[in-house]
Amino acid sequence: MKKYIGSIAIIFTLIFTIQINANAQEMLKTYLISGGEQSELVKYMNENGMQVEKAYSDFDIISASLTSIELDRLQDKYPEITIQNNITYEKDADKDLSSSSLINTTKKITTPYTGKGIRVAVLDSGIDVNHRDLRVLGGYCSMANDCPIDVPYDDDNGHGTHVAGIIAALANQTGIVGIAPEVDLYSIKALNGFGVGSTNSLIDGIDWAIEQKIDILNLSITTEKDDPALEKALKKAYEKGMLIVGSGGNNGDQQNSSVMYPAKYESVIAVAAVKSDLTKLKNSATGKEIDIAAPGESIFSTYPMKWDFEDSKADGYTRLSGTSMATAHVTGILALYKERFPTLTNTELRKLIMNSAKDLGEPGKDNIYGYGLIQYKQNFENTIEFIEKSEPGKLTLQYTGDKKVAIQGDNNIVLTDGKWEVYGVAGTFDLLIKTKTAQGTEWIEKKIIHLQEPNFKDMNNRQRFAGPIGYLTSKKQLKGFPDATIRPYENITRAEAATIIGRALGYPEKSATNTFKDVSPTSFAAGYIEALKNAGIVSGFAGNTFKPDQKVTRGEMAILISKAFKLKTDNVNRFTDCSPSMASYDAVNALVAAKITNGYTDNTFKPNDQMSRADFAVFLARVQEDAFK
Repeated sequence: MKKYIGSIAIIFTLIFTIQINANAQEMLKTYLISGGEQSELVKYMNENGMQVEKAYSDFDIISASLTSIELDRLQDKYPEITIQNNITYEKDADKDLSSSSLINTTKKITTPYTGKGIRVAVLDSGIDVNHRDLRVLGGYCSMANDCPIDVPYDDDNGHGTHVAGIIAALANQTGIVGIAPEVDLYSIKALNGFGVGSTNSLIDGIDWAIEQKIDILNLSITTEKDDPALEKALKKAYEKGMLIVGSGGNNGDQQNSSVMYPAKYESVIAVAAVKSDLTKLKNSATGKEIDIAAPGESIFSTYPMKWDFEDSKADGYTRLSGTSMATAHVTGILALYKERFPTLTNTELRKLIMNSAKDLGEPGKDNIYGYGLIQYKQNFENTIEFIEKSEPGKLTLQYTGDKKVAIQGDNNIVLTDGKWEVYGVAGTFDLLIKTKTAQGTEWIEKKIIHLQEPNFKDMNNRQRFAGPIGYLTSKKQLKGFPDATIRPYENITRAEAATIIGRALGYPEKSATNTFKDVSPTSFAAGYIEALKNAGIVSGFAGNTFKPDQKVTRGEMAILISKAFKLKTDNVNRFTDCSPSMASYDAVNALVAAKITNGYTDNTFKPNDQMSRADFAVFLARVQEDAFK
């Protein structure tokens, strides 16, 4: 009996010990700590066994898992700090839309702007990285133990994918096209598979967005509780230039229908939702914080195939409604404007959408629609329209208004008799159109123009030599090969160089005589070689040869161009690898004096290196047109 009682005592001791450990686990909670000296706080916490999850130096916030005893101890030690709970967030309770005509975002209106190059992040439940209608460039999961295994920022809920589709579904002949289909789309998974996240996961995601220099952050998430740590993180992101768009909330049919957090914060553009008849969506929250309204009823958008069962059609698309969907519309339009007005700040872009909104409800800003329904506007008061004339290698722009206009672009632009000549190859490229507003401030708007020809399949307008090659093409001095290539990186031959220079000088293609025995009378270069020889610009080699297939060196190029265009040397030697004993010495100096070249940054000219077709085109364009220098 005595032994039996002892066993009972042991059993009760074990149960009691287990219960104490369970209570200790329950008491370990995540808190956000701000204020005080962060490095000192972290050091103290580490020395005393307190669990520091992460320190956000930009926000001056520490995320830590603490027991109630540790919490009290920390507060007593540092009374100046603020400690808050890790508030729970949920996806905005959305369900069931259609919209472009309401906000002027049909492709006919928004073209050529697509949001290209604008970095947009959807902070949500993730984005389906395998969806055929979405291109996710990267992302981050801030959910600790709730990240999908294969791709941490994949969507295991559906909400984030639906939001992403409204913003950025691809123009790929399938499904739908988002408002800004060419944005650089990123997924920040801050909500788990149930659509639930926390302050910690949100500010961790915001911190990542700042590090990645995200331009626009979409927050289709809500909570009823004020969250100072989150407000601080969002304020920091906004101060760094980020546009932040948040859903006003879907509590509009409840007694407390005020705008929810984080949309309630000043750094966030708070969005309300409207139906297709432009009346308030029943559930859309109201309040003085609402900035703008957007479509939010029955929006058809992308959805993960494995969760797509609500509409009885598992095709990767479904309809949802709510301020989350409305928020995505605002993000999409801001991406278009960010591309179109690259110099505007986040504050200026915010004002732009509010000033151009379609007023709904009471005149002016109100608590239901804010400034009104967001609109994509094709033409502003200072938008400049040009008369365009396109020809191979050149697009001519003529402005007939009375404003003073300047154009800036990566491609070379020539202003002649009040017309701008823009040179390049087939494809699009960007110009910045500059003028002044009535108030005297500078107005800069990007114009995306398109050239039809020349269509060289191995070239585009992002290449540094596109302008010069377009120029030579427009002057009929340069032609491509039969396979529609220009082969810019191949080294140019003597025959090719003679042909291009001969055309530039207006020499005839054919000749009655043929001096050099290795130049066939039927060669494309025969007439030009003969004309250049007669003009004293080229000469042959021993045995009455020209060596038409021999590659041209940079020194030879200098001789050809300086002779052809009668450039004068200034007898100043600027290069360590050039000397008066060289045949090309005077010619090289003449090119520098004429501002055709400055050589290399190491003070060399490399006269014996072979010349590429692209570089030859650049030098020849520069000698004919100052704009290329």
